[in-house]
Amino acid sequence: PEHPCRLLGLLVPAPGRRMKRQDVWGSWGEWSQCSRSCGGGVSFRQRRCYSQRTEGPPSCVGPTRSYQSCNVQNCPEGSRDFRAEQCAEFDGTEFQGKKYKWLPYYGAPNKCELNCIPKGENFYYRHKEAVVDGTTCEPGKRDICVEGVCRAVGCDNMLESAKKEDKCLQCGGDGSTCYGVKGTFDVASLPKGYNQIFIIPVGATSIQIKEVKPSRNFLAVKNVRGEYYLNGHWTIDFGRALQVASTVLHYDRGSEGDVAPELLHARGPTTEPLVIELISQEPNTGVQYEYYLPLQGQPSGYSWSYSSWSECSSECGGGFQSRLVFCTIDNEIYPDYMCRNKPQPDNNRTCGHQPCPQTKRWKTGEWGPCSATCGSGSQSRSVYCVAFDGQSAQGVVDDAECMAFAQQPRRSQPCNLRQCATWSTGPWSQCSASCGEGVQTRTVTCRTQQGSQAQDFACLMEPKPSATQPCLKENCIQEIGWHVGDWGLCSKSCDSGIRTRQVICADGDSKVYGPETCRAIQPQKPATLGSCNTQPCYLPQQVPSMQDTMGYDVTRQSLLTRYNPNSPAPVLSPDSEDGRMLPGNTMIHSTSGNQHIPSTKDHGINLFAVQWEPQSRSPGSHRLSFSQDPPAGTGSQDCHQSPHGCCPDGRTPASGPLGRGCPFSTCHQNRYGCCPDGVSAAQGPNNIGCPQYYRDIQTRQNHPTTTTPAVSTKASQALSQQQPSGECRGFVYGCCFDNIASAKGPRGEGCLNRPNYRE
Repeated sequence: PEHPCRLLGLLVPAPGRRMKRQDVWGSWGEWSQCSRSCGGGVSFRQRRCYSQRTEGPPSCVGPTRSYQSCNVQNCPEGSRDFRAEQCAEFDGTEFQGKKYKWLPYYGAPNKCELNCIPKGENFYYRHKEAVVDGTTCEPGKRDICVEGVCRAVGCDNMLESAKKEDKCLQCGGDGSTCYGVKGTFDVASLPKGYNQIFIIPVGATSIQIKEVKPSRNFLAVKNVRGEYYLNGHWTIDFGRALQVASTVLHYDRGSEGDVAPELLHARGPTTEPLVIELISQEPNTGVQYEYYLPLQGQPSGYSWSYSSWSECSSECGGGFQSRLVFCTIDNEIYPDYMCRNKPQPDNNRTCGHQPCPQTKRWKTGEWGPCSATCGSGSQSRSVYCVAFDGQSAQGVVDDAECMAFAQQPRRSQPCNLRQCATWSTGPWSQCSASCGEGVQTRTVTCRTQQGSQAQDFACLMEPKPSATQPCLKENCIQEIGWHVGDWGLCSKSCDSGIRTRQVICADGDSKVYGPETCRAIQPQKPATLGSCNTQPCYLPQQVPSMQDTMGYDVTRQSLLTRYNPNSPAPVLSPDSEDGRMLPGNTMIHSTSGNQHIPSTKDHGINLFAVQWEPQSRSPGSHRLSFSQDPPAGTGSQDCHQSPHGCCPDGRTPASGPLGRGCPFSTCHQNRYGCCPDGVSAAQGPNNIGCPQYYRDIQTRQNHPTTTTPAVSTKASQALSQQQPSGECRGFVYGCCFDNIASAKGPRGEGCLNRPNYRE
């Protein structure tokens, strides 16, 4: 009979010969059941190594197991995460004396261990050395765990497949169905805080955003509604994966204290616009971005955008998920009716259909406001224990009943961790007044806690301190004394007129007192009446008069100034421009402290009436207010019967002494001004063409004078400066004083209307 070993295909040595024994594989067995019902599970088969060795392990070359992908179809919408299902198996089991609700944790070094974190806690625990075969190594990625090792999966969802998807997410594609958008945002100087740098549009794939160099700046992501998905409201997240715009966005950054460039990457495609911001704390070293958009199928016009689904409202027993659905165009939101011609995506769906066990669980309220606007504040919330069947709370129970299931969630947490900047104030300056009420000032700047100056907007969370404040010194001593107003118009333009001014007893605040108060301090009261225009009529007037040819401004109000009796008052001649002879030989000198003599440039000042008004803060005292007298009436009353007589026009009654309230004629606009009557326009210098002029000529022709007063040298020089207007300048003795008639001798012999000169 045949040797039994030959049946196994083994070589049998001939008698007397020694042969090397070999190990061989048996045939493969049947494929195992798939590890998952959807989403890409793993099935395996095994084979056996046959050996005649009596010592040592078999030495067959090759794997004992063979793996293949199975059930690669996507799981139904709303299905629970496969790793989360594996962590949930430990819910309600006692762990270190407590019972927890376990959630998957993806931050551990070995991606294929079953690491879970208790809900509301800050530690994780390895429940199994390996997850179930077919569990994804990381959320949002295709690679899966097999026998505790992360294995590559092709874009066809087949294990160890060499097929890869291109940037357009086409499996085995060549990148021809989309185009890339690349660039670098390198604006160096940005305001401190949140700065929008660009927007990732709808439909973007293979997104990658990375800092060029490490910095203290941070990337942030929000939607076009202004709701933050990452690093919003000055709260910086740790590196993690988050569901955004129907894709998984991975946020990679160095751990606290490590310096590493920040990185955002997502597979896509996005279903809503994403606004990318940079939280600037130092100069921007550059942010590179890259994403791809399809050549075909880009939404044209108004289209629907939608966000990722929210967490299920119930972990079991049936719940709901919702998402934002809104109408957009050009990355901006518009009313929904603009997209009415396109089918609207669902904004809610059911989820969490697995049955729920009766349990006790913690329930938390909303976080309250932060206790500080910056520099690490805290916020609190309510935490209480309820009996729960997975769908609705049955009622609040004692906290001790929940302690057996899970540790109590924290009632407070830190918030607003950004660096503080506060207003810094300098010292107050000295008071601007030495007595009474003044003002103090100081500098107000925005500074960080390190003392460096910041821009004002960094401090706007708190009110800005005032840079000024009132200050009050001891009451000022009010000096009471005579106050004088400006001189009014002269009653005549020549040959000694009269003018008046106001004189009152008051203090520096214009509070008026009785005259006896000032007489006790300054016995000599300033004069209210003075002479003016004492020059002969053939000379120009020295101060404005009621017949002022320049047109006098009667609406200007008089200002009262303090009268200083110690000002120098030199005795001047009556012809002096600075002095005016007063009755009683009292001379008032024009000084800045006493009075102001208006020039023709000032157009003069009229004297106004004084109205006495009671002063509420000090009984018995009064303030001054000045008002212009109303214009005189134009009734049929004869002006000669008026208490103040007629105006220079001979028709209008004057409303006060010295021609107050009289109208001005337009004759002042004439080249040679007004005649003495104040109405008629002169036809030449020295009142030529005026009615009074011709009357004087006629009188002197009928009554010739016989005396010829001597003409002074000073007067001759003044007259010689006037330009003759006739042919008299061609005669031997020149012109008379009127510049028209010719003189008969060297001293004006034969001339009429000769002026009377003083030597």
